Amino acid sequence: MITIDRKNNCCLFVPLKIGVNIILLIVFAVGLFEVTLYVRYLTYKSYRSSIEFVYIAYPTIVIYGLITIVAVFGLYVMTCADTLKMLTIYSKIFYGITGFNVLNSTVIIVETIALVVECAEYSYLCGRNQLKIIIPVHITSIILSLYFAMIISIYVRVRKDKYIQPVYF
Repeated sequence: MITIDRKNNCCLFVPLKIGVNIILLIVFAVGLFEVTLYVRYLTYKSYRSSIEFVYIAYPTIVIYGLITIVAVFGLYVMTCADTLKMLTIYSKIFYGITGFNVLNSTVIIVETIALVVECAEYSYLCGRNQLKIIIPVHITSIILSLYFAMIISIYVRVRKDKYIQPVYF
């Protein structure tokens, strides 16, 4: 029987440290994309005049800006300050990002389902089918964010195991 040990691999063949760096670059790109998207929306006069959008846009810009800063901090920790203490701190911060992403995606899925139910009653108001795109994208986002958090915590665990050597008697 062949045993395959993938303890040091991220995604089948990618080494764990490179996989964590790729994950952090993806989180950085998504955060930067969301910030620029909402800033761009705020420049349009039609969106700026909507009070509902302004109440959503500013907190979203701040939160995704913080996620972008945390991703840059994670890249710094991975490349320059690769110590166990910094990695542990970053993994705990990344759990917060994962929790926010899961909560945000769940709220968007619930809002989409409520909108679809409302559109079923008033079909002349809605011309698009949101279920085909929004729900699968956010379910995938939840799964990926949980997977990314697992990979980062595995990397911290591997580093902790290397740092703390067991004592043999």
